[in-house]
Amino acid sequence: MKQMIALLLALTLLLALTACGNTAKDNGGNTTTNDSQQDQEDQENNDVNEPQIPDDTQEPENGEDEEQPEEQPQEQPEEDKEEDAKPADSLTLSRTDFTLSSAGSTYKLTVTGGEGDVTYTSSNEKVATVAKDGTVTAVAPGRADITVTRGDLKASCIVRCSWEEKEESKPEEKPEEKPEEGTSVDLSAFYTDMTGKYEFGMLQQFTGDILENYYPGMGAVSTKQCLIMGTMMTMNNGEFCLVEVSDSKDVDTVKAIFQARIDAMVDGGAWYPGPTEQWTNNSRVVSNGNYVMMVVHENCDDIVDAFNALF
Repeated sequence: MKQMIALLLALTLLLALTACGNTAKDNGGNTTTNDSQQDQEDQENNDVNEPQIPDDTQEPENGEDEEQPEEQPQEQPEEDKEEDAKPADSLTLSRTDFTLSSAGSTYKLTVTGGEGDVTYTSSNEKVATVAKDGTVTAVAPGRADITVTRGDLKASCIVRCSWEEKEESKPEEKPEEKPEEGTSVDLSAFYTDMTGKYEFGMLQQFTGDILENYYPGMGAVSTKQCLIMGTMMTMNNGEFCLVEVSDSKDVDTVKAIFQARIDAMVDGGAWYPGPTEQWTNNSRVVSNGNYVMMVVHENCDDIVDAFNALF
């Protein structure tokens, strides 16, 4: 009897263990699980399939940045727009209009664009000139257009030269001082002035016997000033004589002596054709008051005018 009870307990225990730990196959051959296991699997599947709702209060995960506003394209500066608008085949000058305020003042014009050598020209070089390197120089008040050429391209610039011209101060012309009556004219000073302006040959002063040989009778005339300048050379191209007589009645005497000297030179005393022609055509004898002059020079008429201006 005891053995029978023990056997039933063992069988009951075995069945319980089998129900809890083992699985049974259904009629289709598929494995099934108990209800608790199935509930657990269903819960896990629900957790996986359930969509996640983001929490706005949470920080973004994995270091991802928050959504940034859409960037607007940066607006191009006006200057760049202007440059982009310019055609590539045009010339651009550093200035298109400028002013120079004094004679000799300068401005160097530069050019960009195009290819090849650059040439500069001025429409009025009396107002402004321009060098090969584009340097503009003011000359006189006014306006000029500077034209720049590079290949087939051209550009122009206006230059204005503006300032007041100062009149050059001229020395005040003093009226020629004429000697008062009774005052002598300095004939030596006049001789020096004329020989400084006009070229004469080699002249020397005749006095004493030499004076009598070349100007006979001159030594007998009373004079206050006597400057007989001649030459003893055969190639005689001219002489210059100035006399102030003491007595006006001797003026004609001195003029006659001078004319006799001219006639002698024309009649062969000058020897050569050139000097003979000089004594023939370019000799003058003039007088003013007590003053008498003889001149033989190609500018004889100008010297006569200067002599008469002394009185």
